[in-house]
Order: sequence, then structure tokens, then C-alpha cells
Amino acid sequence: METPRSPILVVEGWIESGGAPMVLLSESVPVLENQEISPRQLLDNVAKWAKVTVSDGTRTEILTGMANPDYFPPYVYTSGTMKGEVGKTYTLTVEYKDYKATATTTIPAPVSIDRVFVRDVKDSLVTAVCAFTDPPASGNCYKVFTRTEDRDKHYHPSALAIATDETLNGYTEIFLFSTQRLMDYIFKSNIRQGDKLWIKLCTMDRKSYDYWSNFEATLTGNMINMPSARSVLDNMVQGASGYWIGYGVDKPKLLDTSKSGPVTP
Repeated sequence: METPRSPILVVEGWIESGGAPMVLLSESVPVLENQEISPRQLLDNVAKWAKVTVSDGTRTEILTGMANPDYFPPYVYTSGTMKGEVGKTYTLTVEYKDYKATATTTIPAPVSIDRVFVRDVKDSLVTAVCAFTDPPASGNCYKVFTRTEDRDKHYHPSALAIATDETLNGYTEIFLFSTQRLMDYIFKSNIRQGDKLWIKLCTMDRKSYDYWSNFEATLTGNMINMPSARSVLDNMVQGASGYWIGYGVDKPKLLDTSKSGPVTP
């Protein structure tokens, strides 16, 4: 019989330019063959009494934990006064039970969306486009997030909508076919004609890009020739598993998917 592994602390955290730090904490739940995991087990593993601090090198703030049913785990540590600033480095420290986890991230300059539009429609399912201009400076990395009005309370990653300027030059289009909600299959197209889709383009540092790239590789099973993927997933946060990412964000754009063709800002 397989022996259950000891739980580990799981950290999901981010800070956007102009936005408050957001941190979700839980302990992992062992997954054994032929054993179901109940929602109650997952909720019991939410870390509600942690000490979570964020420092920008000048000031350090203890985040406040509060219930928030819009996320899962439904408990968020955040701040009412600290806001992310472009160019700053942010250090996250989490103390919970016997765990102590730390991570650092930077917020790069944001890049504006030039336009968003519907590329095509098939069987009422839409492929949308987020178009922007990659600046000439090297090292830029991108991830697109989306939120559908009347369905989503917050932004979710758009499946596979990630890029680095190693393959970009100037005007760029990223295709969007799926909003990756919790437990959704990554390849399932779910943007429907008639959706009002908010599209957010985020810049990030290379460490954060590697995390997202390798995370999605694990979901698709595409781990061939990626020996560093496991280490990236495990080592982004020291003392825990998960991520702490700074995003540069300009104004999101709204796309009415009932309309075809380019939409200018």
C-alpha cells in the first residue's frame, strides 16, 4: 500500500503594478490511488492563521487574512495600503506552523494592448486575439489573463497564452481560446460568441515566465526535453511549493465577442 507523503505548504501569490498583494495559502492533500478527496478535506487544509509579510526594501507590511469566496482556497491575505510599483522588488515571507517560506519577485514595466478582436468563430466558440507591440528591449515576457462578465469574479489565466520576446519582434498577436478556470481541462475551448471578455496583458520576469511555461507543460503532459521543469515548479518559493509573481499591467481591454473584426482601444 502506498504511504501518504507528508503535507507541504502551498503558496499562490502575486502583486500587480497598482494592485495590492494577494496570497492564498494551503497545505497539500496526499493523493492516493482509488481514494477520493472531498471538498471538506481541501477546505480543512486552508492556512488561515499564518503570518504573511511583504517588503519592498523600504517598508514591510503584515497582510490581513480574510474569507473571500471568489477564490479557491476561499481565504486571501492582502493589504489595504500597499500597492505594487514598477521596478520594485518584493519579498514575501510566510510563517505558518513549522513552515517558513520566502520568495522574491520584481514588477517589470507594463506593455499596452494595441487592440483585441475576434479571429474566428466555430460552432459558437470564439478564438480571440490580444495584439500588442513588443518593445525593442530584450528580456520581455508575457502572460494573458481573461475575465468573462457575468461569469467570473476575477481574472483567470488564458490557457497557453504565454510568450517571450526571444520569438517576438514588434507587432505581436497572442491567440486566446480558453479561460483556464479551476478544474477546467486546459485544451477545452470555452470562449463563446456573445461573451463580454476582459483581456489583461501582464509582463513578468524570466523566472515567473519559466514557472508558467513549465506549469502548463505539466498540465499538457509535455515534459519531454524539459529536465528543469520540476525544479522550477518546486523552487520558486523557498520552503514551500507554489509561486510569487510580480506583474506589470496596463489597462485591460473589453472585447464583445458578438462582434467580429479588429477593435481599437
